[in-house]
Amino acid sequence: MSRDAPVPLPPYEPDGSLPPVPMEEVTAKDLIARYGVSKQTLYTRLSAVGVSGTKRGKQVFFNSEEVFRMDAGHHFLSKGYGLKDLREACGADSVPAGDEVVEVGGPGAPAPGGDQVQLTIAPQQANVVMALTTAVQQALQATAPSPPSDPLRSYRLMGEAADHKYQLTSRTLAEILEVSISTVHGWGKEVSRNGFLIKRLGAGRWRVFVEKEDFEVSA
Repeated sequence: MSRDAPVPLPPYEPDGSLPPVPMEEVTAKDLIARYGVSKQTLYTRLSAVGVSGTKRGKQVFFNSEEVFRMDAGHHFLSKGYGLKDLREACGADSVPAGDEVVEVGGPGAPAPGGDQVQLTIAPQQANVVMALTTAVQQALQATAPSPPSDPLRSYRLMGEAADHKYQLTSRTLAEILEVSISTVHGWGKEVSRNGFLIKRLGAGRWRVFVEKEDFEVSA
């Protein structure tokens, strides 16, 4: 019963062929069972009547108002109307027939606080997209250059600490030398590392000196 010119659909009045509209939210699986259709057919109808649902986690939920719209679409399709009639009646004309992509925030379900539109991939396409995304990420990681190592990092930091006469904490010293803090705690009053002499000044405090220099520390 598809028409060349848009003709308004008559008001929808439930005829008892479907169960009462549920008061709680339902999932796509519930709608498939409610109308006895395939997943592909359901997503085509969702697009036709401008129903998007609300995505939370990996599930999309539909409220009672959206179920009522879907009931109306099911009713008119069973009476011989076509998807084009539903699109024209719901203002979802821009979605091609048979399209399985659902617009979240589309006609009949405006996004709060703006006109942003988010696309939800049809379930049968999700695995393909996920596999492609994973493959691209793995390829990028494999080809990305490793960050250059800096074998002289600890020497520079130790030299800077000696030049500026820094007092280092045990934790800072452990990070500079890339050793555990328990290793630092186990040192005595003096220890030699990487050409530097490290002297304990007190509990958890250290000074670094370049070896062959005067190591005396004024009291």
